[in-house]
Amino acid sequence: MNETVVRVQSIELKNFKNIRNGHIDLSKYKQGKYFEDKADVIGIYGQNGSGKTAIIEAFNIFKTIVSGEKLQDDINNYIYALEDEFSLKFVFFVKRLNLEFIVNYEFTIRRNDDQVKLANEKLSYSRVDEDNKKRKSYILQYDIDFKDTIILPKSRQEELIKIDKENELNLKMCKRISIRDKVSFIFNEELMKIFSNNYINEEHNFIIIAINHFATSNLFVITNQHSAPISLNFIMPISFRMEDGETITSGDIPISLLGPSYINEEEYDIVNEIIKQLNIVVEAIIPNTQLEIVNLGNELSEKAEKIIKIELLVIKNNINIPLKYESEGIKKIISILSTIISMFNNSSICLLVDELDAGIFEYLLGELLSIIEKQGKGQFIFTSHNLRALEKLGKDSLVFSTANPENRFIRINKKGNSNLRDTYLRGVDLGGFDEDIYEETNSFEIAYAFREAGDILAQ
Repeated sequence: MNETVVRVQSIELKNFKNIRNGHIDLSKYKQGKYFEDKADVIGIYGQNGSGKTAIIEAFNIFKTIVSGEKLQDDINNYIYALEDEFSLKFVFFVKRLNLEFIVNYEFTIRRNDDQVKLANEKLSYSRVDEDNKKRKSYILQYDIDFKDTIILPKSRQEELIKIDKENELNLKMCKRISIRDKVSFIFNEELMKIFSNNYINEEHNFIIIAINHFATSNLFVITNQHSAPISLNFIMPISFRMEDGETITSGDIPISLLGPSYINEEEYDIVNEIIKQLNIVVEAIIPNTQLEIVNLGNELSEKAEKIIKIELLVIKNNINIPLKYESEGIKKIISILSTIISMFNNSSICLLVDELDAGIFEYLLGELLSIIEKQGKGQFIFTSHNLRALEKLGKDSLVFSTANPENRFIRINKKGNSNLRDTYLRGVDLGGFDEDIYEETNSFEIAYAFREAGDILAQ
């Protein structure tokens, strides 16, 4: 799949967390350009509790489902209050050689009593040609409540059964697995085998494999759960992606901040390669700083497997500092830097980071974002509170959450010669946009609340 490019074009959310309706087009898609082999950056800004993190979490759920993994146990908490279901829709551009497609994937999570199920999935596409787009065609529709068929279009099911009568039983088995294990029907490993072994439409099979490969190997979602152990000075997970010919290795390797870490030989080799990669960039963004992995010897695990005891050091001006004593900002940069490097150099990689600005110096944050937007190749979506990006990124690269759950995200145009930061802050203070972007607070009421709360414990 190395010659295949998959790029996110848009995301649509309905009844997800505190969002009734929300829609974001990525900057290139908004400009009518599906793919230019250039970076696509989206920064999401807004008031606390206004839905920024929901975008990151939506992509995390997408990654879980399309990777064929089980729904997380707390998925029920993502359904909008007083509703019984939420739906997410993703649009992708998929390119391989001279073939180009617009692919739509949408799904619904439904609550029924105490049970939460993946209720339906739809995968459709259209070929991109000189006329821009052809009519949309459904590859597969699945609904948990279908009675007289397992999938739509019915012709798809009939075709599979015609090729092999066993496929009727195989499709029923896939449905049972999807319901029992709370996994995707379309991206179920068993269904993907049915398509690859029996189905004669190469485009359909290719698109299913391409979207699955994107989710498993090229989509990286850095949530606050990923960053929380760093804040607690407990563990620093190093996110990485490595290519060796046709083989792609990706994931997280946890490095202890409380003392030495114990990793196997394969992880040790990976960490060594990552540190070599990181040091090239670390010294450029944090002068006179390098990372070093110290091998403290080999031991045997409880399973009698060889493990290696290591410690990660930060070297500043030839002084060794254990990683745990470094600032949270530096640890966060180190934690995600390998995936940032991969995204910067690879058009197929999409990286999402929640609260990117946490602990990172404002000027450095602005420089990194500007470099990624102007010279990078991949897609980068982040949330932040630091407004430096509003001075460094183009207006199409910035999205703002609103106070209206029915229209949760908007873009803002600059007025006159002012920069977008000034325009945004003026809108927070005075309004004037199509939607309110700030639920008004009163400084006198806040001060009174502080005094009143203080009196409770003073009694």
